[in-house]
Amino acid sequence: MKNDLVHSLTPIHITKEFDGDTLAYLYFQNDKKEAAVNSQTLTEIQDLSKSGVFVASAKSTFFIRASYIEKNNILVAGLGNKKDFSPEKARQTGAVTFSKITAEKVKHFGIDIDVLLKNTSKSHAEEVLDGFLQGFYLASYTFDKHKSSAGKTAPKLEHVCLVSKDRKNQAWLQTLADRLLTTIDCIFIARDYSNEPSNFGTPEYYANDLAKLAKKYGLKCKIMDEAECKKEKMDLFLSVSHGSDREARVVILEYTPKTGAKSAKTVALVGKGVTFDSGGISLKPSMRMEDMKHDMTGAATIVGSTFLAARLGSKNKLVTIVAFTENMPNGRATQPGNVIKSRSGKTVEIINTDAEGRLVLADALDLAQDYKPDVVVNAATLTGACSIALGKLCSALFSNNEKLTFQLQKAASKTEEALWELPMWDEYFEDLRSPYADMANSANDSYGGTIRGAVFMKQFIREGTKWAHIDLANRAYDQGFLPYNPRKGATGTYVRTFAEFVMEY
Repeated sequence: MKNDLVHSLTPIHITKEFDGDTLAYLYFQNDKKEAAVNSQTLTEIQDLSKSGVFVASAKSTFFIRASYIEKNNILVAGLGNKKDFSPEKARQTGAVTFSKITAEKVKHFGIDIDVLLKNTSKSHAEEVLDGFLQGFYLASYTFDKHKSSAGKTAPKLEHVCLVSKDRKNQAWLQTLADRLLTTIDCIFIARDYSNEPSNFGTPEYYANDLAKLAKKYGLKCKIMDEAECKKEKMDLFLSVSHGSDREARVVILEYTPKTGAKSAKTVALVGKGVTFDSGGISLKPSMRMEDMKHDMTGAATIVGSTFLAARLGSKNKLVTIVAFTENMPNGRATQPGNVIKSRSGKTVEIINTDAEGRLVLADALDLAQDYKPDVVVNAATLTGACSIALGKLCSALFSNNEKLTFQLQKAASKTEEALWELPMWDEYFEDLRSPYADMANSANDSYGGTIRGAVFMKQFIREGTKWAHIDLANRAYDQGFLPYNPRKGATGTYVRTFAEFVMEY
């Protein structure tokens, strides 16, 4: 697999010998790791363990400076108890390790693979190493493109080496490294898109950038301007941008596998891309309104997963539709009480202009179904109510198909990016009935807001279409309590999950 990266990630080298400044050993609790470690170093590590200074609990590290015994620094990183191990623990340890070596100004960092393999199976070692490197690289992310040169942080780490004296390990280590860097690159694309300030990250900007990325990675790309959207009768979508001076855009990406295309399944992914959400006439409070540049994180996540699945060589076809628009108040803005006709022909009374994401998705979902996909999945930062319902560690999943629910949760379980199914019973639609239109876009109270958003979109799903909606508002940004996420800004959560789903569907 070719590493054709968008970002300047620290390269990973596979080597038999380490000639750098800091070598890491990954430890489970109570591991002895007798082999391949200098006896004096082993004694030091065991003394640390006996004294309780370092007991190899998850997220723990200890730095031993170079001496006459060891020509390089040693970093021991804890993975916790082997029986209770999960890749998430390795991911967090990797992130903490990156912070430690950054503080120590390490330039050449290595991981001893032979020591790891001495105390666990190859398959388990792959799982450990993949998780550790994910956290390590995710923690390296910065978004400083708009800072002056004085404000930028110069990259310090120059090389990462996976060190094994056994040639048999080189092939799988190289495969793991290539896949890892591709995955991180796509997550960083999603983070970049979500973090872009809305005066730069306009609908036109994202459309043009996606055209470049599509060309780079061999995907078809179609960009629809407002005139084309009008021809498609996407008036619900267009109603959101009425108050903006910037034109909306819809981008359609198509990926076809190089072999087996005739028998391949077609997965449609749809993303909400509100590049700034003021709430429109139903204006939001000013507190933290700057975060509303992140209201296009559904689209950013779908974009990242699309390129990840394509670059990893998915055997399934992929149609991705991302709809970019601003939601602003001016004299032309959609007003509460207006009735708008959707692309599907159904009419909607606008009760709350801040319930705009479902309008964007309703028309985009209808367009996606024209491609006759085997399954449609959409993602959106749809409701603040999602955080109230599920907190900070899990996003909401809705689906009209039990098997699809299982497949998405299976993918989320594999990536450890949790999804929890919420009900979408028809009775919830009673709250959205309107005396003036086929439905209202909001009930204008605080009950079951996340569910009502899903139930609204369900009205635009055609009979026989397998569909799922993920409301990821609560995990989109500002999750710095996880050490591999930035303290402030986008997380890129669910890029891996959606790509996993596309490839395994």
